[in-house]
Amino acid sequence: MCGCTTDFLEVDPTVTTPTEKYYDTPAKMEKALIAAYAPLQWFDYTYGEYHPLQFISDIMADDYNGVGGSSEGDIPWLHLTRQYRLNPEQAPIGLWNSLYDGVYRANQVTGNIDRCKSLSAASRNRILAEARTLRAFYYHILWKLWGNIPYYTVNPDGEDISYIVPQKSADEVYRLILEDLDFATTPGYLPEAVAVDEVGRFNKFAAYMLRANVVMLAGDQTQYPSALAQLKELIGADIYALTPVFADIWTDAGEWNSESVFEINYADNPSNRDWNDPFSPGGSIYPTFLCPDSYKGTKFASEGYGFGPVSKDLHDAYDNADQRRDAGILDFAKVCPGESYTPRVADTGYFNYKYIARAGGNGAYVGTEGAEFNFRNNIRVYRYSEALLNAAELTVRTGGSQKEADDLLNTVRARAFNTTLAELPAAARRPATLDNLLEEYRLEFALEGHRFFDLVRFGKAEETLASRGYTANKRYLPIPQSEIDRAEGTLTQNPY
Repeated sequence: MCGCTTDFLEVDPTVTTPTEKYYDTPAKMEKALIAAYAPLQWFDYTYGEYHPLQFISDIMADDYNGVGGSSEGDIPWLHLTRQYRLNPEQAPIGLWNSLYDGVYRANQVTGNIDRCKSLSAASRNRILAEARTLRAFYYHILWKLWGNIPYYTVNPDGEDISYIVPQKSADEVYRLILEDLDFATTPGYLPEAVAVDEVGRFNKFAAYMLRANVVMLAGDQTQYPSALAQLKELIGADIYALTPVFADIWTDAGEWNSESVFEINYADNPSNRDWNDPFSPGGSIYPTFLCPDSYKGTKFASEGYGFGPVSKDLHDAYDNADQRRDAGILDFAKVCPGESYTPRVADTGYFNYKYIARAGGNGAYVGTEGAEFNFRNNIRVYRYSEALLNAAELTVRTGGSQKEADDLLNTVRARAFNTTLAELPAAARRPATLDNLLEEYRLEFALEGHRFFDLVRFGKAEETLASRGYTANKRYLPIPQSEIDRAEGTLTQNPY
């Protein structure tokens, strides 16, 4: 009798670990945080859907001549988005899901960090700041694209918290995003720079860039001074500098260079992404997506899908001496004499040179089913030049020093013309007016996903895009119909 106990009834599950036990060590909290970064890699293709995030913004604007592909039936929702005829049944549910996957994972960190009693105060603050920056990043994309969205910071479980999450207005979502970023940018929470083995995690200055982007798109004048102060701190930190040769930014060696504030990492080895598992870490399919179809030559990958024909108007907007034109836009006839490809819809002979699938760009991939999925081109999210131009714009909008704003703008232009600010010719200088800044954003960040949102916040979208059917009610994409249905009538559809 004394040999029998009930201890054998109290065993840990062999398949799953209870939440209260999983998040009990600093190492496990770090794993949870890194898991919250993973959906950043899913912005090219997941859930059976192509949704390259930069591309979506740019096809809504004027820098591509069209969507490309074999026909308008080739990824039809992209063509409908370009034409401002998207419908709820074809709205990008894969992107929506990927972004909410990111929100869920960030919430897992913020909601469980108190279970880890052994975290130091500094580690706790940093992990929380990173998780809340990630949550803000995922929500800010949902906010930019859809505006009025379900918003939650505690994951629903269907018991204590309903799966039907209340919808917030775009203004409410903005304020909540700002709350996360104000917390994350608390002095001392995020480091100014990360260790070599942590490259790809948010530092303080990347959070500053995100916050400035959100504030400026919202047009929140009350926050302009604080956003400008943070950008001036970034500029004055003596950490970042413009890369002298613009083309170098887009090479392997240009990843995480002196100009890079934040990038999304991709790698061709180790790499496990393929058609059956696009959620595994690895490379990107975006370069294949952009590469000319049936290319015959030596400079680029032969397997390309031919999306994203660049408009001739964009190419011709550059001065002939501006190095950004030929570094960012591939003029096929000029660069590839004697080589060929199969033209696709709206072809112009111009392609996105920044992210195109260069020969050998997945050369270290060792798998068999996903070579086209595993190009190692990092996505450049925030560059130092954007900090300079954003600071110039905010200086103008807050009535600051015109000379200071001019110098910030012309520092970017000086790099474009292979010189210094002091030696930039008068003919190449521009005063920092809002019109000149909008044009410089276009030239500097062409095909990087900025253009549509720049036109919106400068009040130029209706004027510039009217010929394609853009009106004010097209500002936000329609919410996917499947989400409307799941919400049982609690979501209000955008008036697209």
